[in-house]
Amino acid sequence: MLVFYPVYRIYRLGNRNSSFFNANNVLNEDNLRKAAVKFANMKPIRFQTQEPYKKAAVLIPLCVVDNKVSLLYTLRAANLKSHRAQVSFPGGMLDDKDKNLEYTALRETTEELGIKESSIVLWGTGKLIVTRGDLSVLPVIGQITEKLKCTSLNVNYNEVEDVFAVPLENLCNPKLSGYTQFRSGYSMPVFFGAPKKIWGLTALITNEFLKALMPAPAYAHPVKFVPMIKSHSFNSL
Repeated sequence: MLVFYPVYRIYRLGNRNSSFFNANNVLNEDNLRKAAVKFANMKPIRFQTQEPYKKAAVLIPLCVVDNKVSLLYTLRAANLKSHRAQVSFPGGMLDDKDKNLEYTALRETTEELGIKESSIVLWGTGKLIVTRGDLSVLPVIGQITEKLKCTSLNVNYNEVEDVFAVPLENLCNPKLSGYTQFRSGYSMPVFFGAPKKIWGLTALITNEFLKALMPAPAYAHPVKFVPMIKSHSFNSL
């Protein structure tokens, strides 16, 4: 069982700090290099001590859509064996022919969305995320340099049901974020400012990446675990 909690914070950015989300500030080379270093040095995320034998990679696609810096997400097709009909980043399993996991993320993005490899600049990676299952996932930072319109993408509908871009200002808006609490004793971020709710591993990667990419005044997403209230029975005197 899980419970969704909104995050209540005062949103003070306003027009004065709208430059936080300006493409010239977010996507300049210096900022992206610094973000890549921060992302690579973040604390490892492990949901089990055992090392999974399967490896996969996802691309975190930074792009500009409708003049807004955004992240690109996919809705996985309902016919897939795992994580079907869930929001995710483009990506997939390491193939025997892949030279590394960075190439896996690049190849899968091209296969799923039809974006040319030459239009994607890779800036770095995070650490391998060890999931609860038999899989570890490498998040890869990728900047899509071509003009992007989601409705014009050559989507592989055998793998992807839908694709949509979410502006950074939506993802950073505390009124559109919260966290998911699991009874097993941990919480994960969740984002509501998209056509579909972003949660699970995709939300976790989004949260970690935004902390590396954006300055603290623009993004701070507290995620905590609230202990459940235990009921006690008392014998009547």
